[in-house]
Amino acid sequence: MKNHPMPMNLAKWIHHFGVANRRNRIEPAWNAPLAMADEKRKALAATLAEYQLGDGGGPCKLIARDAERLRASDDEVKEVIDLWFKEEAEHSRLLGGAVRRLQGEFVTDTFAFRLFKLCRRALGAQYEMLVLLLVEIISTAYYHVICRHCDDSPIAHMCLLILRDEGGHVTFHRERLSSLYPTGVSRAWKAQFWALGVACAVFLWLGHGKWLRTIGAQRTEFFDLVTRGLNRFINRLRLAAERQPSTQADGHERDWRAGYAAHSTVAIPTR
Repeated sequence: MKNHPMPMNLAKWIHHFGVANRRNRIEPAWNAPLAMADEKRKALAATLAEYQLGDGGGPCKLIARDAERLRASDDEVKEVIDLWFKEEAEHSRLLGGAVRRLQGEFVTDTFAFRLFKLCRRALGAQYEMLVLLLVEIISTAYYHVICRHCDDSPIAHMCLLILRDEGGHVTFHRERLSSLYPTGVSRAWKAQFWALGVACAVFLWLGHGKWLRTIGAQRTEFFDLVTRGLNRFINRLRLAAERQPSTQADGHERDWRAGYAAHSTVAIPTR
Protein backbone atom coordinates (compact mmCIF):
# COMPACT_ATOMS: atom_id res chain seq x y z
CA MET A 1 0.00 0.00 0.00
CA LYS A 2 3.04 2.25 0.31
CA ASN A 3 2.70 3.95 -3.07
CA HIS A 4 -0.99 3.33 -3.59
CA PRO A 5 -2.80 6.52 -4.72
CA MET A 6 -5.73 5.76 -2.37
CA PRO A 7 -4.47 3.54 0.49
CA MET A 8 -7.95 3.17 2.01
CA ASN A 9 -10.87 0.75 2.12
CA LEU A 10 -12.04 1.23 -1.46
CA ALA A 11 -14.36 -1.79 -1.37
CA LYS A 12 -16.45 0.02 1.24
CA TRP A 13 -16.88 3.03 -1.07
CA ILE A 14 -17.54 0.94 -4.15
CA HIS A 15 -20.41 -0.64 -2.23
CA HIS A 16 -21.60 2.76 -0.98
CA PHE A 17 -21.62 4.43 -4.40
CA GLY A 18 -22.64 1.36 -6.37
CA VAL A 19 -25.24 -0.21 -4.07
CA ALA A 20 -26.13 1.38 -0.71
CA ASN A 21 -26.64 4.98 -1.80
CA ARG A 22 -28.86 3.96 -4.71
CA ARG A 23 -31.52 2.68 -2.33
CA ASN A 24 -34.55 4.69 -1.19
CA ARG A 25 -34.24 7.41 -3.82
CA ILE A 26 -37.73 8.76 -4.48
CA GLU A 27 -37.93 10.88 -7.62
CA PRO A 28 -39.14 14.46 -6.99
CA ALA A 29 -42.72 15.09 -8.10
CA TRP A 30 -41.71 17.32 -11.01
CA ASN A 31 -45.28 17.60 -12.32
CA ALA A 32 -46.78 18.82 -9.04
CA PRO A 33 -48.53 22.21 -9.23
CA LEU A 34 -46.09 25.14 -9.09
CA ALA A 35 -47.10 28.23 -7.13
CA MET A 36 -44.27 30.75 -7.22
CA ALA A 37 -43.94 34.44 -8.02
CA ASP A 38 -42.56 34.95 -11.51
CA GLU A 39 -39.51 36.93 -10.35
CA LYS A 40 -38.52 34.20 -7.92
CA ARG A 41 -39.19 31.45 -10.49
CA LYS A 42 -36.88 33.13 -13.02
CA ALA A 43 -34.11 33.70 -10.47
CA LEU A 44 -34.28 30.13 -9.20
CA ALA A 45 -34.29 28.77 -12.75
CA ALA A 46 -31.26 30.88 -13.68
CA THR A 47 -29.10 29.83 -10.72
CA LEU A 48 -30.02 26.14 -11.04
CA ALA A 49 -29.41 26.15 -14.81
CA GLU A 50 -25.91 27.53 -14.35
CA TYR A 51 -25.22 25.14 -11.49
CA GLN A 52 -26.39 22.24 -13.62
CA LEU A 53 -23.57 22.97 -16.06
CA GLY A 54 -20.87 22.71 -13.40
CA ASP A 55 -22.39 19.99 -11.18
CA GLY A 56 -22.07 17.04 -13.53
CA GLY A 57 -23.31 18.80 -16.64
CA GLY A 58 -19.82 19.32 -18.03
CA PRO A 59 -17.02 16.74 -18.33
CA CYS A 60 -18.28 14.26 -15.74
CA LYS A 61 -14.89 12.69 -15.09
CA LEU A 62 -11.43 13.61 -13.87
CA ILE A 63 -9.83 15.87 -16.47
CA ALA A 64 -6.36 16.56 -15.00
CA ARG A 65 -3.39 15.85 -17.27
CA ASP A 66 -2.58 12.65 -15.34
CA ALA A 67 -6.18 11.56 -14.67
CA GLU A 68 -6.03 8.45 -16.84
CA ARG A 69 -2.78 7.37 -15.19
CA LEU A 70 -4.52 7.56 -11.80
CA ARG A 71 -7.54 5.60 -13.04
CA ALA A 72 -5.28 2.96 -14.58
CA SER A 73 -3.22 2.54 -11.39
CA ASP A 74 -5.65 0.11 -9.78
CA ASP A 75 -8.97 -1.54 -10.73
CA GLU A 76 -10.63 -0.44 -7.48
CA VAL A 77 -9.39 3.14 -7.92
CA LYS A 78 -10.90 3.23 -11.41
CA GLU A 79 -14.21 1.79 -10.21
CA VAL A 80 -14.62 4.11 -7.23
CA ILE A 81 -13.80 7.21 -9.31
CA ASP A 82 -16.25 6.17 -12.02
CA LEU A 83 -19.01 5.50 -9.48
CA TRP A 84 -18.38 8.84 -7.77
CA PHE A 85 -18.77 10.67 -11.06
CA LYS A 86 -21.86 8.63 -11.86
CA GLU A 87 -23.45 10.29 -8.83
CA GLU A 88 -22.34 13.69 -10.15
CA ALA A 89 -24.08 12.89 -13.45
CA GLU A 90 -27.21 12.08 -11.46
CA HIS A 91 -27.05 15.55 -9.91
CA SER A 92 -27.00 17.03 -13.39
CA ARG A 93 -30.08 14.99 -14.28
CA LEU A 94 -31.94 16.14 -11.16
CA LEU A 95 -31.01 19.77 -11.75
CA GLY A 96 -32.24 19.42 -15.31
CA GLY A 97 -35.61 18.33 -13.94
CA ALA A 98 -35.72 21.42 -11.72
CA VAL A 99 -34.84 23.75 -14.61
CA ARG A 100 -37.60 22.25 -16.75
CA ARG A 101 -40.07 22.53 -13.85
CA LEU A 102 -39.24 26.24 -13.55
CA GLN A 103 -39.45 26.77 -17.32
CA GLY A 104 -35.83 27.91 -17.37
CA GLU A 105 -33.27 27.86 -20.17
CA PHE A 106 -30.30 25.51 -20.05
CA VAL A 107 -26.77 26.93 -20.06
CA THR A 108 -24.08 25.36 -22.25
CA ASP A 109 -21.02 27.51 -21.44
CA THR A 110 -19.94 30.36 -19.16
CA PHE A 111 -16.68 32.08 -18.26
CA ALA A 112 -16.93 30.61 -14.74
CA PHE A 113 -17.28 27.10 -16.15
CA ARG A 114 -14.25 27.52 -18.43
CA LEU A 115 -12.20 28.82 -15.47
CA PHE A 116 -13.38 25.91 -13.33
CA LYS A 117 -12.17 23.40 -15.93
CA LEU A 118 -8.84 25.22 -16.22
CA CYS A 119 -8.31 24.99 -12.44
CA ARG A 120 -9.11 21.28 -12.50
CA ARG A 121 -6.60 20.57 -15.26
CA ALA A 122 -3.79 22.71 -13.84
CA LEU A 123 -1.72 20.66 -11.40
CA GLY A 124 -2.65 17.00 -11.65
CA ALA A 125 -5.34 14.63 -10.41
CA GLN A 126 -4.62 14.94 -6.69
CA TYR A 127 -4.98 18.73 -6.92
CA GLU A 128 -8.12 18.32 -9.05
CA MET A 129 -9.64 16.11 -6.36
CA LEU A 130 -8.84 18.78 -3.76
CA VAL A 131 -10.63 21.36 -5.92
CA LEU A 132 -13.60 19.01 -6.34
CA LEU A 133 -13.69 18.36 -2.58
CA LEU A 134 -13.94 22.09 -1.95
CA VAL A 135 -16.70 22.34 -4.55
CA GLU A 136 -18.57 19.57 -2.67
CA ILE A 137 -18.32 21.57 0.56
CA ILE A 138 -19.38 24.85 -1.10
CA SER A 139 -22.17 23.03 -2.92
CA THR A 140 -23.46 21.73 0.40
CA ALA A 141 -23.91 25.34 1.53
CA TYR A 142 -25.50 26.26 -1.82
CA TYR A 143 -28.06 23.44 -1.72
CA HIS A 144 -28.91 24.19 1.91
CA VAL A 145 -29.67 27.78 0.87
CA ILE A 146 -31.79 26.66 -2.09
CA CYS A 147 -33.61 24.15 0.12
CA ARG A 148 -34.40 26.81 2.74
CA HIS A 149 -35.72 29.41 0.33
CA CYS A 150 -37.18 27.66 -2.72
CA ASP A 151 -40.69 27.24 -1.23
CA ASP A 152 -41.30 24.32 -3.57
CA SER A 153 -41.53 20.71 -2.41
CA PRO A 154 -40.07 18.96 -5.51
CA ILE A 155 -37.05 21.28 -5.64
CA ALA A 156 -36.49 20.95 -1.88
CA HIS A 157 -36.71 17.18 -2.33
CA MET A 158 -34.10 17.39 -5.11
CA CYS A 159 -31.79 19.34 -2.79
CA LEU A 160 -32.07 16.66 -0.12
CA LEU A 161 -31.18 13.92 -2.58
CA ILE A 162 -28.11 15.85 -3.70
CA LEU A 163 -27.14 16.78 -0.12
CA ARG A 164 -27.33 13.11 0.82
CA ASP A 165 -24.80 12.36 -1.94
CA GLU A 166 -22.57 15.33 -1.11
CA GLY A 167 -22.29 14.14 2.50
CA GLY A 168 -20.97 10.80 1.25
CA HIS A 169 -18.58 12.49 -1.18
CA VAL A 170 -17.11 14.70 1.55
CA THR A 171 -16.67 11.70 3.84
CA PHE A 172 -15.00 9.75 1.02
CA HIS A 173 -12.51 12.57 0.47
CA ARG A 174 -11.84 12.89 4.19
CA GLU A 175 -11.00 9.19 4.41
CA ARG A 176 -8.88 9.46 1.26
CA LEU A 177 -6.87 12.34 2.70
CA SER A 178 -6.59 10.65 6.10
CA SER A 179 -5.09 7.61 4.37
CA LEU A 180 -2.59 9.79 2.50
CA TYR A 181 -1.69 11.88 5.59
CA PRO A 182 -2.15 9.47 8.53
CA THR A 183 -0.37 11.81 10.97
CA GLY A 184 -2.37 14.82 9.86
CA VAL A 185 -2.07 17.57 7.27
CA SER A 186 0.39 20.44 7.59
CA ARG A 187 -0.41 24.05 8.45
CA ALA A 188 0.50 24.97 4.87
CA TRP A 189 -2.04 22.43 3.57
CA LYS A 190 -4.72 23.85 5.88
CA ALA A 191 -3.92 27.38 4.74
CA GLN A 192 -4.20 26.31 1.11
CA PHE A 193 -7.46 24.50 1.86
CA TRP A 194 -8.98 27.58 3.49
CA ALA A 195 -7.74 30.00 0.84
CA LEU A 196 -9.10 27.88 -2.02
CA GLY A 197 -12.37 27.24 -0.17
CA VAL A 198 -13.02 30.92 0.51
CA ALA A 199 -12.05 31.83 -3.06
CA CYS A 200 -14.48 29.23 -4.39
CA ALA A 201 -17.27 30.56 -2.18
CA VAL A 202 -16.61 34.17 -3.17
CA PHE A 203 -16.59 33.21 -6.83
CA LEU A 204 -19.91 31.39 -6.46
CA TRP A 205 -21.54 34.32 -4.68
CA LEU A 206 -20.29 36.79 -7.28
CA GLY A 207 -21.92 34.70 -9.98
CA HIS A 208 -25.09 33.59 -8.20
CA GLY A 209 -25.62 36.15 -5.43
CA LYS A 210 -28.07 38.28 -7.43
CA TRP A 211 -30.32 35.25 -7.96
CA LEU A 212 -29.93 33.92 -4.42
CA ARG A 213 -30.86 37.31 -2.96
CA THR A 214 -33.97 37.37 -5.14
CA ILE A 215 -35.19 34.08 -3.67
CA GLY A 216 -34.58 35.38 -0.13
CA ALA A 217 -31.06 34.21 0.74
CA GLN A 218 -28.46 36.42 2.41
CA ARG A 219 -24.70 36.59 1.82
CA THR A 220 -23.97 36.13 5.54
CA GLU A 221 -26.18 33.04 5.61
CA PHE A 222 -24.31 31.44 2.73
CA PHE A 223 -20.84 32.23 4.06
CA ASP A 224 -21.77 31.04 7.55
CA LEU A 225 -22.68 27.65 6.06
CA VAL A 226 -19.44 27.60 4.04
CA THR A 227 -17.34 28.43 7.11
CA ARG A 228 -19.01 25.72 9.15
CA GLY A 229 -18.45 23.18 6.37
CA LEU A 230 -14.75 24.00 6.02
CA ASN A 231 -14.26 23.97 9.80
CA ARG A 232 -16.07 20.66 10.15
CA PHE A 233 -13.88 19.04 7.51
CA ILE A 234 -10.62 20.22 9.08
CA ASN A 235 -11.75 19.20 12.57
CA ARG A 236 -12.69 15.72 11.43
CA LEU A 237 -9.36 15.32 9.64
CA ARG A 238 -7.67 16.24 12.92
CA LEU A 239 -9.75 13.72 14.86
CA ALA A 240 -8.88 11.01 12.36
CA ALA A 241 -5.17 11.80 12.74
CA GLU A 242 -5.45 11.66 16.52
CA ARG A 243 -7.14 8.24 16.23
CA GLN A 244 -9.99 9.43 18.40
CA PRO A 245 -13.50 8.14 17.72
CA SER A 246 -15.77 10.91 16.47
CA THR A 247 -19.50 10.76 17.02
CA GLN A 248 -19.77 13.04 14.01
CA ALA A 249 -17.76 10.87 11.64
CA ASP A 250 -20.82 9.58 9.82
CA GLY A 251 -23.16 12.41 10.71
CA HIS A 252 -23.65 13.98 7.28
CA GLU A 253 -27.23 12.78 6.92
CA ARG A 254 -28.09 14.24 10.33
CA ASP A 255 -26.34 17.47 9.36
CA TRP A 256 -28.32 18.16 6.21
CA ARG A 257 -31.65 16.89 7.56
CA ALA A 258 -31.32 19.02 10.69
CA GLY A 259 -30.33 22.05 8.67
CA TYR A 260 -33.27 21.59 6.36
CA ALA A 261 -35.79 21.05 9.14
CA ALA A 262 -34.61 24.14 10.99
CA HIS A 263 -35.04 26.51 8.09
CA SER A 264 -37.76 25.25 5.75
CA THR A 265 -41.49 24.70 5.94
CA VAL A 266 -41.73 22.81 2.63
CA ALA A 267 -43.02 19.26 3.01
CA ILE A 268 -40.98 16.52 1.37
CA PRO A 269 -41.65 12.82 0.81
CA THR A 270 -40.35 10.42 3.47
CA ARG A 271 -39.05 6.93 2.93
